Amino acid sequence: MPVHLPPDRPGGGDGEADDPRMARIRELESELRELQHRAKNSLQLVLSLLKLQTGRIRDPDARAAYEQTLVRIEALAILYRQLHEAGSGTHVALGRYVEALCDTVKAGTPGGLSTIPITVTAEPMEVGLYEAMPLGLIVAELVSNSLHHAFPDQGWVQVSLTHAGEQRGRLVVEDNGRPLPAGFDTTVDDGLMLAEALAAQLGDTLVTETDSTGTTAAVNFPL
Repeated sequence: MPVHLPPDRPGGGDGEADDPRMARIRELESELRELQHRAKNSLQLVLSLLKLQTGRIRDPDARAAYEQTLVRIEALAILYRQLHEAGSGTHVALGRYVEALCDTVKAGTPGGLSTIPITVTAEPMEVGLYEAMPLGLIVAELVSNSLHHAFPDQGWVQVSLTHAGEQRGRLVVEDNGRPLPAGFDTTVDDGLMLAEALAAQLGDTLVTETDSTGTTAAVNFPL
């Protein structure tokens, strides 16, 4: 009995390779990686230019605000660099990102406060770009706040990332430094106000607790 083979697909070869939809997906992925690469390079250029001006700022308050702005831009630069290195397109390993971010915040902290240990413990999890951005900025604000305001000299800061139910994660930043003043208004602190706004962007509320043993801030986020 003769065997009738199906007609060849146009162009021959592997059907998946010839599928125009797959070709378009690969094209879009390539364009996305190129955009991320350009974003990474642009942010690094902005950082380099801004750092050239740091030494010219004499007012202590203005210098502190300027340096915190650098930390915020660095948080985004690290994110885009890791996205580009992973080649995953839109997702990043959250623990690795937060570790790199904490190292950067610590390195940019002046004086003896840069010796305060920052411990990061993270369960394996990945988050999308639009969750990683606010989370990275929240970590930068909270860790910077601990290093600059919680300690007269020595102490510790701990950052933990855990799963908190189905498709949810939990970020906790805690220190053993001085507690926040009684009745402290977070709206008078630009960093904490930003962190609260970013928590709302993640669909949650930043919860801060403080007592004689230190301060803890926590927020949940989608995975």
